[in-house]
Formats: sequence, C-alpha cells, structure tokens
Amino acid sequence: MNSRLVTMLVLALSLQGISGTAWAGAERASLPTVVTSTTQAVHPASPFTQAILALPAPGEESIRSKLKACLLTGDLSCVLTQWMALTGTSKLPDWLLQFQNAFAAANRQAGKCVEVAKAIHRGLSSLGQHPSFVRFTVQGDGQLIGFDEIANGKLVRTHQVSDNGLHFAVKLQGRIIDAYTGLAGLPEEEYLKRLVPYPGSKLITEAVEHL
Repeated sequence: MNSRLVTMLVLALSLQGISGTAWAGAERASLPTVVTSTTQAVHPASPFTQAILALPAPGEESIRSKLKACLLTGDLSCVLTQWMALTGTSKLPDWLLQFQNAFAAANRQAGKCVEVAKAIHRGLSSLGQHPSFVRFTVQGDGQLIGFDEIANGKLVRTHQVSDNGLHFAVKLQGRIIDAYTGLAGLPEEEYLKRLVPYPGSKLITEAVEHL
C-alpha cells in the first residue's frame, strides 16, 4: 500500500469519527432534560395555603372540615382553635377578635345590636359561610322588645333588647344568631317565640342586605 493511499484512509477514518461525534452530540442536545427534583425551584407556600392543601391523616377529617363543624355546632372556642391550626398562627386578626367579642355578656343590652350583627356577619363570611342580616321592627304603641333567656326549660330572665322598636340579628342556615343566642343561634321559629314585643304590639321580620 503506497503512502498516498494510507494517508487517504487515515483522513477518511478521522472524518467519520468527527461526524459520529457531532451526531451523537446533536442527539444528546435534542433530548429533554429529566427533572428529578423541583424542591429548590418551588417557593414555599404560606402556612394558610399549606394547611388547605395538606391531606388529612388517614381516618381524620381535615382541619377545614373540623372548623366548619365547630361553626355549625356553635362552639366558639373550637372555631378559634381550628382557625389557628389552619393558619399556623396564634395571633387573631381584628375581624376574628370582633367576632369573638360579639358574644360577650357586655353586648347583651339595648343599642348594641347593629355593631354585634355586623361583627357576626363579617366573621361568618370570613370563615366561608353565607350569612344574611335580619331586621325586627315593632308595629304598635309600645316600642320595647325583650328576649327570653331560657335554661333547662325554665325562664331565667327577660333581656331588654330594644327600646326603639328596632333590632338586628344574623341568619345562617335557618338559625338566628346574636349576642343573646351565642354562636349556636336558635332555629328561627324558636327565636321568634323568645323575642317578645310590647304587649299589644306586633313584631315584623324582614331580611336586609346591608346595615
């Protein structure tokens, strides 16, 4: 084999090697990158979001379900506890503090109903419920409205709810809620039995959108 033929063979083999390497590189470049972990690329969610997205442990209800159950049973302490568990904080926002204070004994007096109804409505709405306002007015000469407090089937006392023939409360799923009923509220029919107008006067119930 002469030297020229050898040189040509070596050159051909070299070019083939280069071409193969370039093709292999092109194939590798065209393949999608396999992502094995996205931990560093994902921003951490807020405690509130984490609580919502977290799956409940086997056999347990989610915190949100427990919170709803607490609302429906009128357990205010339970509501606050579950809200803190859901959000991961022990600091209550203003709307939740006002919601809590709406049921204080100090608010069971005439002249407080508008403020109380607004706080209850705002709190229930913020907790995912759909409350509405209810207005009670008196037709007749007497403008006093009382509310009978009953325990163990017996009348404990009658609170003076209004001295101007006007009272406001909140309605949620057929129950009336105000400072006198507590968060549990009362079925509307039972509430109307306990809300007593001045003798000879008539009580009028109306749904209102805003206060």
